[in-house]
Amino acid sequence: MKLYYKILIFFLLALIIFKPANAQTADDGFTMQKGQICIVAGYKQSTWTNYWEGEKLRDNKNIGVFTSKIVMPMVAYGITNKLNVFASLPYISNSSNAGNMTGKKGLQDISVEAKYTLFNVSKKGLHFKLLGTVGFSLPSNKYVPDFLPFSIGIGSKTAHARLIAHAHYKDGLFATVQTGFIARSNITVERITYYTDRQYYSSDMRIPNVWDGSVKLGYDNKYFRAYTYYSFSRATSGTDIRLNDMPYPGNNMQMQSAGISGLVWVQAIKGLGVNAMYDAVLAGRNVGKATSWSVGLQYFFEPFKKKNNATIKK
Repeated sequence: MKLYYKILIFFLLALIIFKPANAQTADDGFTMQKGQICIVAGYKQSTWTNYWEGEKLRDNKNIGVFTSKIVMPMVAYGITNKLNVFASLPYISNSSNAGNMTGKKGLQDISVEAKYTLFNVSKKGLHFKLLGTVGFSLPSNKYVPDFLPFSIGIGSKTAHARLIAHAHYKDGLFATVQTGFIARSNITVERITYYTDRQYYSSDMRIPNVWDGSVKLGYDNKYFRAYTYYSFSRATSGTDIRLNDMPYPGNNMQMQSAGISGLVWVQAIKGLGVNAMYDAVLAGRNVGKATSWSVGLQYFFEPFKKKNNATIKK
């Protein structure tokens, strides 16, 4: 049985045995109240056989099927009812089933982000919120960034900001639109010259900044949350992969993808939830035409309050 059929059957069964609760991520429109904590442990796998060399979609016999496996731990905390913080550190393993190039694996970048509710209003069954996020990331170790697609990251320090608009109807329907900008630092590569738009005689490599965003449409009630989404990511500069050459961190990487995601909560263990996602890259530039799936566990609790029946605000 194919993987997405297994996921679908799992969710149909889960809706029968799971009970009310809520959770959130850094780029959605849901917020936690003061003192609430959400711990997440997720696994994601992406595969591709074709990639865009500039705007040309092609394969590469020296790579075959490329696979990226990611273990993603994350913790979120409600400092106040309006301010939440997030921290994560993924472990990534990249490999392929052809050619002679050795895959790479290890801990990637530490990421910290804060989300704040800027505006909040309810009227005639419609609840609207405007939120903002700021954050940063930095490499957790000296991994090799200039060995794409096998590198586990690009080795750049980043700072980012994001705006999120979230509308939630009393019947459970919701829509979220968000966009953000990621500023990325230069990196040091293990060579003294490289060619992009021209020949550079330096080990200091410029990395493009990125605009990204998404649109989500879904349904949320006391028992589960499910939504479909479209997302994009676009570098603000960079060059294309040259013919039959390897990609490098300064390429102009662009991507559009769509997917579905869902979350339900286990009745037998208070605060424990299960989530799953399926995603496909629809169009791109200098990236792989990947399909991805993920599963994860979320545990939601309030260690600093003896009795508090508050749930996630909508």
